[in-house]
Amino acid sequence: MSMDVTVVIPVHNTGRGVLEGLESLRSQTLPRSRFEVIYVDDGSTDGTGELLDAELAAEENFSVVHIENSGWPGRPRNIGMDRARGEFLLFMDDDDHLGTEALERLVAKAREDSADIVVGRMAGIGRRAPREIFQKPLSGGTVRANRLLLSTLTVHKLFRTEFLRAHGLRFPEGRVRLEDHMFMLPAYLRARSVSVVHDYTCYYWVRHKDFGNISFATPDPADYLGSVERIIDIIEAETEPGEFQDTLIAQWYRSKLLGQVQGAKYLQLPQATADTLHNVAHSLVRRRIPERVDARLNPFARLRAAALRTGRFDLVRRIAEFELDLAQRTTVTGYRWDGATLSVDVESTLVRASDQRPLEFVRSGGSVHWDLPPEALAEPPVRHAAEVGAALDRIKLRTFARNKELGADVTVPTSFTRVEEPAGADRFTVRLRGTVELDMAHGNLGSPLLGRWWFVSRVELGGVSCDRPLGPLRSLGAEAGRVPAFVRVDGAPPVLVTPAYNRKGHLVVTADPTWRKFASLIPTKERPALVRNGDGLRLRIPLALHAGDEPVDLPLRLVGDGANVAGTASVRTEPTGAARPHAVLTADLPAVPRQGRWQVAVGPAERPVPLRILLSRGLIRCSVTVQRPPRLRALAGRLHRALRRRAGRLARAAGLLR
Repeated sequence: MSMDVTVVIPVHNTGRGVLEGLESLRSQTLPRSRFEVIYVDDGSTDGTGELLDAELAAEENFSVVHIENSGWPGRPRNIGMDRARGEFLLFMDDDDHLGTEALERLVAKAREDSADIVVGRMAGIGRRAPREIFQKPLSGGTVRANRLLLSTLTVHKLFRTEFLRAHGLRFPEGRVRLEDHMFMLPAYLRARSVSVVHDYTCYYWVRHKDFGNISFATPDPADYLGSVERIIDIIEAETEPGEFQDTLIAQWYRSKLLGQVQGAKYLQLPQATADTLHNVAHSLVRRRIPERVDARLNPFARLRAAALRTGRFDLVRRIAEFELDLAQRTTVTGYRWDGATLSVDVESTLVRASDQRPLEFVRSGGSVHWDLPPEALAEPPVRHAAEVGAALDRIKLRTFARNKELGADVTVPTSFTRVEEPAGADRFTVRLRGTVELDMAHGNLGSPLLGRWWFVSRVELGGVSCDRPLGPLRSLGAEAGRVPAFVRVDGAPPVLVTPAYNRKGHLVVTADPTWRKFASLIPTKERPALVRNGDGLRLRIPLALHAGDEPVDLPLRLVGDGANVAGTASVRTEPTGAARPHAVLTADLPAVPRQGRWQVAVGPAERPVPLRILLSRGLIRCSVTVQRPPRLRALAGRLHRALRRRAGRLARAAGLLR
């Protein structure tokens, strides 16, 4: 084959939304001669096909194939696959885009590992993308040994073209739900080697608001669950009876069948649609899902399954309402710096979303149950499945760091202890006390946490996950340790790390190599000091900063009056007895000219950061002045003018009275 990789993109009525993905392909670091792009226009009626024809008329190795509308992406993908000349093939959707190095990295990984499939790290934009599979590298994996592969079943991956053709892997054509799963399941089962690119965001999976996506339309229950049954057919045809087969059936049973009877979308269904869903789901469970498979479900999915198997659909609804009301409340209780790691102490409490009251658990003999409605617990199979004591012993508190600009979503180490608090006779609530460890030097899968990061706290219990942005609630005592710090990263100049709260009250940590916020570290109530030091000067600037045990050296400059004096400043923490950490920037300036005024700045000559400090030196004395920030100067000016106008009006009024 003459190409490294072929990119196949089905297109239908995307309009100019297709251009973002096109630009990402034009920007690939893989040379243009080594990859081709095939757009398959599935009968667009809004001018998308003509737009692509015009855009690609002069593009090397980019082409458009026009077909009659098939209504679904299966046929366009098959047509693109048949035309592919690349050694590898990547399927992409028309409203998504790639990272600049995506094709180069995916092809390199496939060749390095002799992989049949390579899964590139994904970022969700307006939708949730898989996370766990990208937390560490994977080479030579298989779905039997690496069940985490089942967490990503979309086809936005790199495939060895000969592997697809040798095994006759094709997409179902026509309006078929879960068509990606019907392709990926046999592909995973037949692949000898699957690899993961975990440390670079290859694929940006987008949900646009300005045009539709068929996967978000509400499916017909019989049609959707019919596709689930087809997947069970594939599992039984591709695997031998036993543990692995039951595990695969449980995967789709939990996520796609029982997933239809949970959440707000289910509870808002019209009654006729809900009745159809219940009947079709109940029939499919009775016919195709052996009861032994229920043991492979997580505890809450077993609870849904028990209710569904009874045929009492009112209980299915009650359990869905109970699950939707589960939430958690997170409070930040403290901050501590230790080298490059910021420790954030937190408390998380399970609550009911409807009234924010702590969630109660019921103890009965040696068992612990969810606090379900009495009519649900009166049904023996449901009561048995509602036992949650073992799951409570495995409760998890987790934290994820997210950076939209990098498309990164990484797990942050979080330790915790569980505390049970009495809530009345045979009842108790649960509180988790933990510490989130933000390693600013290595926290992004071994790389620094550079840029702007926000955080999601998650409590996992029995298959239910309750997410909340970290920091909406915080105790006043937590604020003393929330100070910026300089962090050294791989021998480079130190990075200024600032923990703060955004407008929604969520914790945001910014690691900035340019030190743009340095001036804000100078307390308004503490003045810098300038004293003679032999023939030179010594400048001391107090900072609301944690500098660590070792001093941090920074380049310092004095700019003004035609002079540009360079020097070095040292920042170190000085104990003051104050509640907040306190550091002092100290700079010896031996070569300051005898006359003039200079602006004090830190950083390299090409991008110095002004500190709003003016240094003056005359023949007799030297002084330092802290300038107000521009907004404060403007506000002070407006206030001064307003006071003068008011004084004038009062004076005129006094004259009239006389």
